[in-house]
Amino acid sequence: MAHILAIGSNSSGQLATNDSNDAHHLAQTIFADADGYVADADTVWRVLGGGNHAFAWSDDGTKLVASGSNSDGELATGSEGTGPIFLWTPVGFPGDRVRQIACGWNHSVLLNAQGQLFSAGSNIFDQLGIGIQGRSQKFSSTWMPVLAAQDNDNSTTKFVNIACGLRHTLALDENGMVYGWGANRCGQLGIASPDKKSTSVLQMKLVSAGLPPIAMLACGRSHSILVANDRRTVFVGGQDKYCQCGPSDSQPVAGTWRKFLLPRPAAKLCSGWEFGAVLLEPVSKINLTGKGGVVVMWGRADHGQLATVQQSAQSTCSRELVYVDLDCVHDIACGSNHTVAMTEDGAVYMWGWNEHGNAGDPSLKNVHQPLRIDSPPLDTRAVAIGCGYGNSYIIL
Repeated sequence: MAHILAIGSNSSGQLATNDSNDAHHLAQTIFADADGYVADADTVWRVLGGGNHAFAWSDDGTKLVASGSNSDGELATGSEGTGPIFLWTPVGFPGDRVRQIACGWNHSVLLNAQGQLFSAGSNIFDQLGIGIQGRSQKFSSTWMPVLAAQDNDNSTTKFVNIACGLRHTLALDENGMVYGWGANRCGQLGIASPDKKSTSVLQMKLVSAGLPPIAMLACGRSHSILVANDRRTVFVGGQDKYCQCGPSDSQPVAGTWRKFLLPRPAAKLCSGWEFGAVLLEPVSKINLTGKGGVVVMWGRADHGQLATVQQSAQSTCSRELVYVDLDCVHDIACGSNHTVAMTEDGAVYMWGWNEHGNAGDPSLKNVHQPLRIDSPPLDTRAVAIGCGYGNSYIIL
């Protein structure tokens, strides 16, 4: 049996522990063995969650399971409002294999191996990208094809990466161009709304015009982050109330995108609701005897999000890059206000907002420094990590 451990918020069963109780200690998740579906020990899983739902898919893309809230059809099971799902339950998907899943608060987007995009869940803010004909469709409980852009015919384009904010979505194509749809009240899609009434984008739209080719993307609650192909140039757009736009120039370079430079190339990018995090490449890929991969962060800091102790009531955020006191980091994943990191030797650390125990401290106090998670059943090295908005997952 595969081992996916979970901790944190579980009000809708999104931890797949067969109940709806928060887990303040690591808990083994449970697979439903339906229709001969077997979670074998050799399968490596990737896990990602949204507001109250989560998906796990096998590394080879042949298996997809889901748990948690399905009130708006966000699990794409073919029905909505049927109550939460408390076990990892098989979900069908279009195409041969799943490449990636991204989750918003109550919508989900699927990228398959063919480079095609599909969405399910709430469409109140046009976050499904199903166009004008879907304006009256408030939700979908099945995977709906995301419509091609009208302003730039990309009907044959293959996509390679996706990210969801609370109610918006970005997609990166094989040519390094970024498309977006959904909520845009704060300019989080990187484009200005034509008027105050037009606060969302109905259908996929090119949002990286004027920018160089993009390699990475991530979404916060109402902001978005892009990293260019040089992996040092960062573009940020959207809300900046908590310094989410980091040390960027105040003047947009294109659309609402603002720019700043990383100290060295990025290996991984993720975003919380109001903060950003980048895993920087080691100084030398050949010689890893130094610090190895390190994490820099910026944005909101009042719940330990940046792994720093808040100095005063006024220091609610940091516009400057903050280095996390953790070496040899191999991977990172961001929840709404917490972060999980895995080192090169498979050790797992957590920090940030911890109201549900999602940052690893059973006292439920916020975690202001990287906390190593070494309690049972984590008695072997991790191979992957994942986050939902208020929970964390460790894959063994």
